[in-house]
Amino acid sequence: MVTVRCYVPLSADELARLQAERRLDGPRPGYAVTGPVREERAAGDQEEWEYAALQEAAQALRAQGAPVVLAAVDLTADQVDASRPEGARVQVGDVDLPRVAALHVGDDVVTGDPQALDGQDEELELSWYDTTEIAHVVDLARACPTTSDPSQPDQPGAD
Repeated sequence: MVTVRCYVPLSADELARLQAERRLDGPRPGYAVTGPVREERAAGDQEEWEYAALQEAAQALRAQGAPVVLAAVDLTADQVDASRPEGARVQVGDVDLPRVAALHVGDDVVTGDPQALDGQDEELELSWYDTTEIAHVVDLARACPTTSDPSQPDQPGAD
């Protein structure tokens, strides 16, 4: 079985739902190694490409003014629609908690300060959390104020 590592943006509510229900329904946006990612970094390797996809996902959340919370999910290839990728952006199917390898959280969430990402233009510093720490990450995400426009719907996972 071929798996694809995808980075799935999550709002605090989606993260709490993943904890409580152990799954999130798809389709939903995700970020993965795609043809455009490989082409942009032709001399790279799988690890570099995955890091690029992770950073693109984090930057997209930052651009929305949303707290940076990502689930690194290993999905089967048939659960990932990369037929029309925009950079690393793809569509993914259902996300089941047992398929989540880790959680990646921006300094904005860790510190509770949305301005903590200021000055991190090229690469965002992300903290790694094991899925056994999901309750702690939910608490951090819920405490993090957002800088997004309150008139816009919650965007991270478009759930």
